[in-house]
Amino acid sequence: MPLEKPPDEQPPRATQPADERPHSVTLVDPNDTARWLALADTALRQGASEENVAETEALARKEQTAIKRRIRRTAEKVKRQSKSKQ
Repeated sequence: MPLEKPPDEQPPRATQPADERPHSVTLVDPNDTARWLALADTALRQGASEENVAETEALARKEQTAIKRRIRRTAEKVKRQSKSKQ
């Protein structure tokens, strides 16, 4: 039976390859947090009345709009960068 190294001698296990690890910390926008909490609050209420469903749908649509806006901005950045390299 092979002897195991003591924990302090074993290298840490990486969950992602080094080249795929994020290099900076992305901060969560407080506006995003507020929207997510509002959406979670309505989703977790007991009994789904028409009013709750309508409120949840409105909050989900707001979130979807914000996500689409961020995607468009990122796509525009990539598009500009690829044009500048040509």
